[in-house]
Amino acid sequence: MHESLGRSIGTGAALTTTDSLPSNRLRAKTAIMNDDFSAIARSVPPRLEQRGRAVELLPIVLFNTLLNILTMSIYRFWGKTRVRQYLWRQTHFMDEPLEYTGSGGELFKGFLAVFFLILLPLGTINNLASVYLDPDSTEFIVFNALFYLAIFFLVGMAIYRARRYRLSRTRWRGIRGAMVGSSAQYAIRYLMFWALTLASLGWAYPWMQVGLFKRIMEETRFGDRAFRVTATLGPLYRVFAICWFGALVLGLGIFAAIEYLTTAQLVIEGMVEGAAVPSWISSGIMLVVILPFVLMLWMPWYKAQEFNHLAAGTSFMAVSFRMDVTVWNLTGLTFFNLAILVLTLGFGQPFTQLRTFRYFCRRLQISGELDIDWIQQSNAAAPTMGEGLADAFDLGAV
Repeated sequence: MHESLGRSIGTGAALTTTDSLPSNRLRAKTAIMNDDFSAIARSVPPRLEQRGRAVELLPIVLFNTLLNILTMSIYRFWGKTRVRQYLWRQTHFMDEPLEYTGSGGELFKGFLAVFFLILLPLGTINNLASVYLDPDSTEFIVFNALFYLAIFFLVGMAIYRARRYRLSRTRWRGIRGAMVGSSAQYAIRYLMFWALTLASLGWAYPWMQVGLFKRIMEETRFGDRAFRVTATLGPLYRVFAICWFGALVLGLGIFAAIEYLTTAQLVIEGMVEGAAVPSWISSGIMLVVILPFVLMLWMPWYKAQEFNHLAAGTSFMAVSFRMDVTVWNLTGLTFFNLAILVLTLGFGQPFTQLRTFRYFCRRLQISGELDIDWIQQSNAAAPTMGEGLADAFDLGAV
């Protein structure tokens, strides 16, 4: 009997070590228990629920905050583990809770390894370059370009390795998750996609999102079973085109209005006589004020469509998924999470994580029948240390 029955039939497993029963009676009784368990499991709808409550999470957050202050933030690795244990434990699939088996010590070791092997050497090299290279020289420009390419590459690795660690420490009915790909290969794709997105003025963004999602999901395992992604680009590009051209028209309109008003003000004050606003002022207004504002207007609608599209294109065995994300509820989630972080000076992050867990569990619809008898334990290698890179870059994952 495979480990998918682990904790739920612990008593049945214990019977296998009882010498007082004849072996044939023991096998028959265990088989009956396993069949009963499988029948019960198949009768439960494949629903994901988050049953956590802020009032239960509050003591954990207060305790973590106190110890973080007393230990100058060193305790955050153990505090993060306590929050994960609570969030995982309160997340139920088919009425069975998830289990998080990671430890604060693993996260701390991962951070130390990244700090001494990556961050410290990178910081030292950057400081030496600032001292010995002329800021206006070609060498310094080339160095900065390579330095930031390395940073982007490491961010890609951090995303993948953090996911691999969390999945390897996540269990449901004794079966753990895993990632079977290469973090370096994912990081190369991540870097190349971002370069194409910037070079194409954003038009490669949907391609990047689908490509990276497909890569990471098809390398995700629950037990020995893989996810399948069939999402296409067409539906996303239709939405993205509307957003892109709408943002362009709106941005240019706002930019023209601000430029006109600024010019009029300068003329009134006698700074210039009917001349256009200096180019550096126009560029500054466009980059610092208008573009972020316009992006904030159209991104929630696009992201809502993206969540729904990617979920509909994902399946696991005979199970399919759907998301019911709208621009309004996604904007509300983002706004209130940001307000919590600002008002609590960042210490309320576990509450935003709880809200995000609950939001996606409620919006996710799962259909089909999951036959857990076909799922065997994963034999993929599990990392021995936590996601030090993700912590170093503060990627904001749970």
